[in-house]
Amino acid sequence: MTVTATDSPPAQVLRVTGPDESYLLVAELFGMGAPIQITWVFDDDPGDEAIDSLRTGLAAGPLHRAVSRRRVPFARHRWVRSPRTVHAGRVQVIDADGVGEWADAVLRASRLDPVRGSGWQLDSARIAGGGRAVSLLASHMITDGHGLYRLVADAAAGRTASLPAPGSGRSWGAVRADAADAAASVRAAARSVRILVREALTARAAGTGDSRTAVRSSRATPPRAAGSVSDPDTTLATVDVSASEWAARAAEHGGTQNSLFTALLAGIVHRSGRPLDGPMKVCIAVSTRDGDDDHRANASGGVWIRIADPVEPGADLTTIRSSSKRAFVDYAESGGDQTADNLQPIVRMLPKRLIGRLMRGIPGPDTTVSNLGSTPESALRIGDRTASRFAIRAVMQGMPAEERRVRGPAIAAWAVTYGDTITLTFFGIDPDDFGDPGRLRTLIADELTAWRIGHRFW
Repeated sequence: MTVTATDSPPAQVLRVTGPDESYLLVAELFGMGAPIQITWVFDDDPGDEAIDSLRTGLAAGPLHRAVSRRRVPFARHRWVRSPRTVHAGRVQVIDADGVGEWADAVLRASRLDPVRGSGWQLDSARIAGGGRAVSLLASHMITDGHGLYRLVADAAAGRTASLPAPGSGRSWGAVRADAADAAASVRAAARSVRILVREALTARAAGTGDSRTAVRSSRATPPRAAGSVSDPDTTLATVDVSASEWAARAAEHGGTQNSLFTALLAGIVHRSGRPLDGPMKVCIAVSTRDGDDDHRANASGGVWIRIADPVEPGADLTTIRSSSKRAFVDYAESGGDQTADNLQPIVRMLPKRLIGRLMRGIPGPDTTVSNLGSTPESALRIGDRTASRFAIRAVMQGMPAEERRVRGPAIAAWAVTYGDTITLTFFGIDPDDFGDPGRLRTLIADELTAWRIGHRFW
């Protein structure tokens, strides 16, 4: 394929910042990775040439990057072009009913290393009897779901953006730039301290607090002793539902497709028997990407809502809908990332050991939902073929079972829509509540059936 650069060289300095920096800290402090996986299933095989062309395009684009370490303390690290050569893997042959198992295996076996430049991989398997399954893995450190859509479309079209060369951070000019960035970080930290103190005093005077940062674990009973040799791994499930049926159920009960998704996950948590000592805490992912000109690697955030009562299948969805709407409006008006943005410059000044202790002390919600909405046609195609099935998900690798018991979320889910299909993907995290893959599928199936939504597992 022909690859054309859309940005004029030399490329500007790209700093590891925002969510990128957070994922880097998690990887360095705890050895955890966060791969995103897109899976395409084609009834008609797009062929090796089309898949190789996509791989070539991705390797020429901004997905193919590595971290260049700062030369001056307190400066942010840099993104540079990865020096690694991309190779095609072995193409397996799988049965048509084994696509889900194959995608799960590819995801679990992956060991992406975005710091050193191996932040993505493209795999495929031929389906016996015709067709092809394709998996694209990319580290969440270097992109988010919507960003990955655009990277796929740009790669297929031969468009790319220039990245600084691998050795560009070792010059004296780079040292001077790092020194300037370090000075800016120190000034930002000083401003952030003043802002956070002012916000804390305002909140105290009003008798309120920021619900996004003052979240406690909602587990009502202590988890069982950790470290057992029988501690189960995380679990995965993928299921297709009818988009028209899903929309009909949402409308019947006064909700939106998003509020039905939230209710479904809340119902699965309740159905699991997970003990709670207060309202269920749900994190709803929010994209902060500002159109096609927003080229941030990660542009996502999240809002929190609390559900006081169990959500019964067929229940009225207006409460969830209104709670979500209020949270979205507050996020948009007050700047949902304000606290996090002000914390980050301060964190950059702290010793890593202290950062690790602080991060381990931050619990998560009971469940997280992420609805990516309608999938662009450009993201569904490889070569001249359009996928008949499509899924996206993100997982956390390397988190010990004892932490998965207490940190949260206990389960996370994603949704994508294409044609008349919605594909839901689930990631069971808590080893006690969602550690059995068969039980996870049963919980999902029972909740969907109770909502009168037909479904088919991958």
